[in-house]
Amino acid sequence: MIEIKGLCKSFNGQKVLDGLDLCVKKGETVVIIGRSGCGKSVLLKHIIGILNPDAGEILVDDQKMAKLKGKDFLKLRMKFGMLFQGAALFDSLDVYENVGFALIEHTNLSKEEIRLRVHQSLASVDLVDIEAKKPAELSGGMKKRVGLARAICNNPEIILYDEPTTGLDPIMADMINDLIIRLHRQLKVTSIVVRHDMISAYKIGTRIAMLYDGKIIAQGTPDEIKNTTDPVVRQFITGAAHGPITDNRNNGYNSKICPPDRQILG
Repeated sequence: MIEIKGLCKSFNGQKVLDGLDLCVKKGETVVIIGRSGCGKSVLLKHIIGILNPDAGEILVDDQKMAKLKGKDFLKLRMKFGMLFQGAALFDSLDVYENVGFALIEHTNLSKEEIRLRVHQSLASVDLVDIEAKKPAELSGGMKKRVGLARAICNNPEIILYDEPTTGLDPIMADMINDLIIRLHRQLKVTSIVVRHDMISAYKIGTRIAMLYDGKIIAQGTPDEIKNTTDPVVRQFITGAAHGPITDNRNNGYNSKICPPDRQILG
């Protein structure tokens, strides 16, 4: 459903993505793991079209994102829903306006149709009778769920999650994880989730891919990742202070330790 080929992106001369390749099949939940600042959120913003790559291309349903303009680009974007790291709600809008924003701005649905879709989306994330509240009146967990309701309100085929449980206590974080799994099953969507919490990654992912040094260096099922002998991946998933990630002063991937083109872990 999504194919990323040779994606490159630099900011002020600093490479963030460096020839990244990744394929996401329809119906998968792919979790992207990696250290803070390694480019996970940048990757999501390229997939949804917020950022343009310096090189490489992204195809969604065989359509090249960079080639689409105007209505064609908007039509493709409406296939996506995205939950941003901080929920990214509009403070000046109430919950109804936040959740229904894309429908209000980009569709010809009637007010009653939009109201029904907003109500259904909020009910899907276990929220009722809060349409008139402003974001400032909501708890952190409620803001996340409102953000998720907005992400699913336009009936997307693909949902992107950028650190969906950041800032939440462990109980609320696990409730969000359960909600992601439930929505995936109910809506039959394709999901890409950025995480650095391995407990959540193992729970929600059908496949896990590690981003390191600008590339996807390894990927596999949760069990394959848990049992990997790859020293770079192993250091990250165990949270060890010492290992090839921190000991490599060049912050590069040591091909003598583990070839970067090895994709499936055993």
